[in-house]
Amino acid sequence: MKKYKTLIVLILLLLTCNVANSQNVKITGKVNEPEALIRLLTYNDMLTYEQTLVFETKSDADGNFLIEAEIENVVMAQIAVNLERVDFLIKPDATYDIEIVIPEQKKNVSYFEREIPELKIININDDDLYYQYHVSNMIIDDFLVDNFNQLYRGRKYYLLDSLDVKIERNLNKIKSDFVKNNVIYRKAAIQMIVDNDNAKKVVNQYFNKQYILYSNPAYMDLFQEIFTNYFATRNFNQLELEQMLYADYGRFMSYLKEKDVFLAENENLAEIIIAYNLKSMFYEFSEDRVAILEKLNSIGQNSKNQKNKEIVEDILKQINRLSFNSDAPDFSLKDKNGNIVKLSDYKDDMILLQFVDEVSSMTDYQFELLKDFSNQWQDTIKVVTIATKDSFDDFNKMFEGKNYKWTLLNLDNEILLLEKYQIRLFPDYVILGKNGKIGMSPAPSPEQYLDFHVRRLYKYYKK
Repeated sequence: MKKYKTLIVLILLLLTCNVANSQNVKITGKVNEPEALIRLLTYNDMLTYEQTLVFETKSDADGNFLIEAEIENVVMAQIAVNLERVDFLIKPDATYDIEIVIPEQKKNVSYFEREIPELKIININDDDLYYQYHVSNMIIDDFLVDNFNQLYRGRKYYLLDSLDVKIERNLNKIKSDFVKNNVIYRKAAIQMIVDNDNAKKVVNQYFNKQYILYSNPAYMDLFQEIFTNYFATRNFNQLELEQMLYADYGRFMSYLKEKDVFLAENENLAEIIIAYNLKSMFYEFSEDRVAILEKLNSIGQNSKNQKNKEIVEDILKQINRLSFNSDAPDFSLKDKNGNIVKLSDYKDDMILLQFVDEVSSMTDYQFELLKDFSNQWQDTIKVVTIATKDSFDDFNKMFEGKNYKWTLLNLDNEILLLEKYQIRLFPDYVILGKNGKIGMSPAPSPEQYLDFHVRRLYKYYKK
């Protein structure tokens, strides 16, 4: 009998493990790029927009792919095809059938003029979440366009009732709390236009002692609109505030709460308001940066709210990413002879990284300038050109034909290196200091005082 009981317990344990490990989101997709890198990334929150990679695969020779992932809550996400991305809203226990169309980009078009990928919905089983989210947003967008003057100039508050009628007429009953909250906070943003009272009513009604909706776009959009430059719009003396940055953490937080009743009464919200504004101050007040970083670290360490801790960690991550003297993203790439070249090979040298993707008159011009500079620099800095897989052979011919002596590397399939270095345009440049540290990112092109910054950093590292 004991054996049977033991067997039953084992079976139940196995079933429990299988349930725990099951994937509750399934996305069947097709893209017009065969054998492309496919990733599903979810937003950690809609304030910092930092993301977590939850699934990675490749499309097959026909462009088909399958994503299976486990998520806990409704979350904003992106599906990345190589380096192109489309926004998506997903929920637990849902299935999706989609198609992604990556447009062929015109040559010599800036990053901001590029055509964006198109997401086509073939079939969704998500209890109408995606549909209701997008339709409600479209209704609100149209309402704003049609009634902006009456709302802004006429202060016709009653028009918000007609918005409710339109949403109910088109969607009947909204099923998801996520969509309900998104509508509530989008309407709150409109109410702020009508009230014209510096957001006092909206803050009191929608933020004071309310739940923080970390993952809701409308909540966080309104948060940023209201709480950006919070210290400048409240009764804070700027000189006194800057001095308090150098006080210990407890005294600093007590000072803020003594000056502002709202911060004192909303401890969790106060932490992210303060952290968000400290991030802005970090870029505005260079002389106080060390003190600001210390305060951000203290908020993360002392907060009792796990989500607040994660937001502060993401803010610090953003501040430090590609910042001066931070660790440069590592690489290991092949040269024209198939030899592996690593970042660590240059630990005793400064490096100028040049990222290129197409031979053109611009690259011809900049390469000639680099040739002159590299002759002047000699051992001051090593130049390393990284060419995309499709352009490597063309650049190799150029190097041989024009006798360029510096290193040419093939990016090959390591396309995420472009993402890590935040390369948006080609050619693009990054200066690295010794021991694989960021010196300047992005760096200017050769015709825009690149030589000045190379020499400036060389003097710094020579000390």
